[in-house]
Amino acid sequence: MAPAQNNFGGDPVVDASTSRWPPSRMEHAVFLLLGVSVGLGVAVASKQAVVWSAAALACLAFLFLCIRSFSSWVYACLTASLVVPPLYPSVLGGDVPVYVPNLLFVVGALTMLFRHEEYGASSSRTIQASLFFVMAVLVSLPFAFWISGPAEGLQSLLRFVLILQPFLVYAWIRGFPCFRTSAHVRTFVKFLLWAGAASALYGIVDFYEPIPIPHPFADQYIYLDFRHIRRAQGVFYEASSFGNMCAFFLCLALCLLFSGRKGLSLTDRVLLCLGTGIFTSALFLSYSRGSWLAVMVAVPTFLVLQQQLRPRVLIALSVVVGGFVLLVYQFSPDVVANFFNWRLGTLADLWDDPNSATSGRWENWATLLRFFADRPWLLLFGIGYKTIPHTGLFGQAVVADNGYMSLLFETGILGLTAFLWLSAAILNALQKCRKTPVQVCQLYGAFLLAFWYGELAQMLTGDIFTYWRNLSVFFALIAAVDSLADRNGSEAV
Repeated sequence: MAPAQNNFGGDPVVDASTSRWPPSRMEHAVFLLLGVSVGLGVAVASKQAVVWSAAALACLAFLFLCIRSFSSWVYACLTASLVVPPLYPSVLGGDVPVYVPNLLFVVGALTMLFRHEEYGASSSRTIQASLFFVMAVLVSLPFAFWISGPAEGLQSLLRFVLILQPFLVYAWIRGFPCFRTSAHVRTFVKFLLWAGAASALYGIVDFYEPIPIPHPFADQYIYLDFRHIRRAQGVFYEASSFGNMCAFFLCLALCLLFSGRKGLSLTDRVLLCLGTGIFTSALFLSYSRGSWLAVMVAVPTFLVLQQQLRPRVLIALSVVVGGFVLLVYQFSPDVVANFFNWRLGTLADLWDDPNSATSGRWENWATLLRFFADRPWLLLFGIGYKTIPHTGLFGQAVVADNGYMSLLFETGILGLTAFLWLSAAILNALQKCRKTPVQVCQLYGAFLLAFWYGELAQMLTGDIFTYWRNLSVFFALIAAVDSLADRNGSEAV
């Protein structure tokens, strides 16, 4: 019997039932349902019940990890990152977030320690660059204590622990046998799309009917004539991070729809169209211009890589995305009109009033540049990771809102150089994936390559490389595709 054709990549479907590594559909449902249940529990249960629910999720993930496979930890970790909001237990004062993925991070780190003999990742440029970047950020931490004081130094240390999680996810997938075939990677992508859709729907519902969860959130509003509305923030409680997540999944759905590859079933096309609608609506309601910039860079870049940048495709793309924006307009005409008139309209005044056009970024950038121009020695190792918004060093509240400036001023020339090396290593690895004979690697290698260019563009507008929950998803898919390409390359040799 001829092998069935795939629906998300181009290679013949490999029967995954012969392998014990990918979680079954039942496990997928368990992860998603449990994640959503914990999220709902935050809304309706007591704080103690929420903490116990989070502990139950961690224990379940550990159980699957020990009994089932290495990949179960990845699914549990990403489910928690995408659909479970942070907890604010009263024992910590009610204003200190506790993230369920952090509990799984501890489980994963301990598992890697105790099962290190099974770890099989070979040294690569991406792994080397990742270690260099982590060390560069680590070097900046003592300066946070020295310059900004013990309290800010401790916060810098805690934020450093958060940014370690995406790198652990990457190292885990590269070193343990999580996604060994094209079928495993396709299953993983489908799972991510479903989890991303659940997260985006949460943000949309929360925008129109705020979910009654007591928590602090970023003061990000849509200012209309006589009222202000909190921008869509989802389970991230921050609009830019939520928008960045939606941008990733919108790009993924659009790239799958317009990749030019045959084999997508009618059901898959319908589901991808519905997903495009969900992600477009959620991204629009986040009011994140930088996330739209990432989409506008990533999707055309992908079409160029796939040789699909044609007028017919561009028209179809515009119709699909524009149609869903029009649908949002039917529900919230004032919100949509305000986005085009205010969020985009102010860009027309970039030359006359750059500070207003950039939402205050221009003055913040000028303040930072003047400060460090007078103290260039601080540029060697920086003033401490993630301390700019919190330190009293500048005599006023300053937010860099530029990933490159943040890295330069907080982690120094060493940190910025390490990040550029890491980005170059990721782009080089994804370019190699595009050249493998495995069609799944070609497709997702091209998508991830294009999206990383979009990320680099969005970093001009925000410190998005610190969105550790989003990065965990990005790095997981990069590692899955990269490891599959390496495995097929070694087998070919």
